[in-house]
Amino acid sequence: MTGQEPALESLRSGLLEIVGKSGLLDPEDVAARSCDPFRHVAIQSPFVVRPGSTEEVSQVVKLAAGHGFGIVTHGGRTGVAGGAYTRPDTIVISLERMSRIEEVCELDQVAVVQAGVPVEALHQAAEARGLFYPVDLGAKGSATMGGTIATNAGGNHVIRWGMTRQNLLGVEAVLADGTIVSAMNRLIKNNMGYDLKQLFIGTEGTIGIVTRAVVKLVPLPTTQDVAFVGVEGMDKVLALLNLARGVPSLSAFEVMWRDYYELMAESDSGRRPIEPGHPYYVLIESMGRDPDADRAAFERLIDAAYAKGLIADGVLATSDRQKRELWRVREGSEIIVREFGTFVSFDISVELRSVERFVEEAYVALRQRFQNVRGTTFGHLGDNNIHLGITIGDETIARTMEIEEVVFDALQPYGGSITAEHGIGTVKSEFLRKYKSEGELGLMRRLRTALDPDRRLNPDVMI
Repeated sequence: MTGQEPALESLRSGLLEIVGKSGLLDPEDVAARSCDPFRHVAIQSPFVVRPGSTEEVSQVVKLAAGHGFGIVTHGGRTGVAGGAYTRPDTIVISLERMSRIEEVCELDQVAVVQAGVPVEALHQAAEARGLFYPVDLGAKGSATMGGTIATNAGGNHVIRWGMTRQNLLGVEAVLADGTIVSAMNRLIKNNMGYDLKQLFIGTEGTIGIVTRAVVKLVPLPTTQDVAFVGVEGMDKVLALLNLARGVPSLSAFEVMWRDYYELMAESDSGRRPIEPGHPYYVLIESMGRDPDADRAAFERLIDAAYAKGLIADGVLATSDRQKRELWRVREGSEIIVREFGTFVSFDISVELRSVERFVEEAYVALRQRFQNVRGTTFGHLGDNNIHLGITIGDETIARTMEIEEVVFDALQPYGGSITAEHGIGTVKSEFLRKYKSEGELGLMRRLRTALDPDRRLNPDVMI
């Protein structure tokens, strides 16, 4: 035996006692799993542990600490910031077996879920009771509730219902020493001391492992109106946004640049609702509960936009199928993967008045630095969030940090954020140190050190 093998065998034995044979996976069992949704990044950890309860998570955390191992938490592994990346001195705690929806309460309009519940599963359970969980994202079939809490995920409906933070009432979590913190608040108003759930929202598993949560639900919208339009300039896009904000039921305002739409339209995948040729394309959605009034308000919006010269071309969905097809244009990540192969994904937040200049300057800087730059640009413009996908060909992965540096340096004069909803993970941690103030970083480090002095939890994530 090598020096490490007895320690690994002791750890394996202890893990089996806690989670049983079905709860422990060896490397050969997870060889096909990736830590990244867009390319294969192998799991380097010797074990993937799948606890079935908060108590088991606590015991696993204590055992791992006793053996000198760190912990990387896995949910749906849909994150694009490297938050699920592992190393040999860590074990993976996967929350995939903790996938129970414990309660959907129609009266209080809340749901109690385990962290491994896929977002789409909660959508379906809520809708069966006439309710709606408004956090919606392209990876909802795989992304888990725990992961969306850890990253404060946003998605398509932030303009109406806010980020995950605005839709979370309480959490249960396990700290780095195995302590269980159960703050499963169900009340809209509760000022009894610190709001402890805030420690775990958006901190990417570095403060504790979220295992259960209480989330807010809203009445299920019964109407949906969707339009897809071509617009001739960013000034008109922003004027259209301001006009759309006057519709109380506005639920999404998604903007696609020419490079993104042409990629979709030429993909032979049926994503061509209008002819290419415009610099910008906008998907507008309204969701409400009064069919006649909602449709009338939406049509008035579109008519007013045409009358003001804000829309050059467009289509208004007249069936559920058309609505799905229009959203399918916006949710075309698999086309980007197919056409670009490897690419660097950006998740930028910037003030609306600066978005056009920032995007233009970022691409100028990229093309000055690299040859063969291809990009695709789109995002939730209604809430300041722009996504860029950038490839420079075969060198893309090797030069990822250079590509990121160019884009983030272009962003810095505009006071934007290097991540709006995806998080820092491991791949942006160096940039966080550059773009956050020393006071902010110092407080973040003090908080993390106080709760995890040995950096056991997601050791390479964030700071």
